[in-house]
Amino acid sequence: MPDPFAPSWQRGLLVAAVAAAGFLLPQETSLVYYPFNDPSPGTLQLQITCASSVTGHTRLYLDTGRGFNEREAITWPVAPGSPPLTYTFPLPDAPLYGFRVAPFENGPGEFTITSLRLVERHGKEVRRFTQDDFASPHHIGTIVPLSAGWKFIVAQTDNPSAPLVLAPPLAPEGMNGRNLQRCLLSWSYLALMLWILLLAAYFALRRGRPWRETLPRAAFLAGIALAFAAVGNRGLITDSVRSARFHPPASQSPTESGSIRAPAGEFRAGHDAKS
Repeated sequence: MPDPFAPSWQRGLLVAAVAAAGFLLPQETSLVYYPFNDPSPGTLQLQITCASSVTGHTRLYLDTGRGFNEREAITWPVAPGSPPLTYTFPLPDAPLYGFRVAPFENGPGEFTITSLRLVERHGKEVRRFTQDDFASPHHIGTIVPLSAGWKFIVAQTDNPSAPLVLAPPLAPEGMNGRNLQRCLLSWSYLALMLWILLLAAYFALRRGRPWRETLPRAAFLAGIALAFAAVGNRGLITDSVRSARFHPPASQSPTESGSIRAPAGEFRAGHDAKS
């Protein structure tokens, strides 16, 4: 009986072809098979302090180079009668071109923002936004300045939103190094799990074959596991490659690809907002 686990160039070519086809399939959500927690301060978070006069859900659409889309939207519930609350959301390790605030689905109503800023994971403020940073609000009647922040007054219920475009885009410091580590850790972990499953099947079906055959077959199965682990991590890998191809504008004068720089006066020191 032929050994189904015996390495050969035909089987290797078939594995490569199937893995390549699988890698080209779209992956709606980038999967990470092993959590990566880097304590370096470069990771960005968006912090918003807000309140709503109606019950619903506020949605924040991110633009990391593919436009505003549902895949990278952040949603949280809002309700009237409560003071402004502070929400902090971690952002992807990718260049941020802008975001769009959709206050609520149901209206008319009012949505108050008392603070909106980008901070590093240790709390250092990177950028603070004002009402003047929003351009061309959609179905938002008026933006009213307040002593602390501003208020969106929504007269229509047809998807009101306010976009904010960053010029130049911001890239988290050290994002390329973190993305590389994240890919290697997730890829190797999934490959190890797949290799263990393949080895279990091999030893269950080897049926007394000589032990000298074990090493080349185990190596061949490891190659299969690595190939299909890349397929499982295809979203994470392609997102990391796309972020690595980001080139900051010349005015940013980065010390490395992926560092945050901006013209003088754009960044201001601040303090943490409190809920």
